Amino acid sequence: MDSAKMKRKKSPIKYTRKTNEFSFILKSSAHGIGVFATHPIRRGTHLRLFGPRKKESLVGVLRAKNKVPELHHEHCIPRTEGKLLCPNDFGHQHIGWYLNHSKTPNAVHKNFIWYAARDIKKGEEIIIDYNSLGEPEDAIEAYYKK
Repeated sequence: MDSAKMKRKKSPIKYTRKTNEFSFILKSSAHGIGVFATHPIRRGTHLRLFGPRKKESLVGVLRAKNKVPELHHEHCIPRTEGKLLCPNDFGHQHIGWYLNHSKTPNAVHKNFIWYAARDIKKGEEIIIDYNSLGEPEDAIEAYYKK
């Protein structure tokens, strides 16, 4: 079979182009708790990690660092001097706040709206590159750079 015909051959996996409230689940991962796909997801698909799309601008809230208990700092994204981007409510965090880091992510964002960077298989962990979050250089953890 020539390469052109091989490229046209369909995958036996049925990928979806839509995610919803049942598309992800939290489970233990190599990095603690991670977000995992409950079904195959096609490259380019919007990943509904922070609730319905119309509310994605409400991903988090900017708070003064000294107003957030230190134990919660690791669940926030450092921003400008003395500010953290935090979940709107630590008692009710969107699943997207549990995304883990990788230099080879399978999810990318445009203005913090997340998309599948490649086809994602059922059961695969959704991982992002924390370097894409726009943290100040002095706040970037050393392991992000590896």
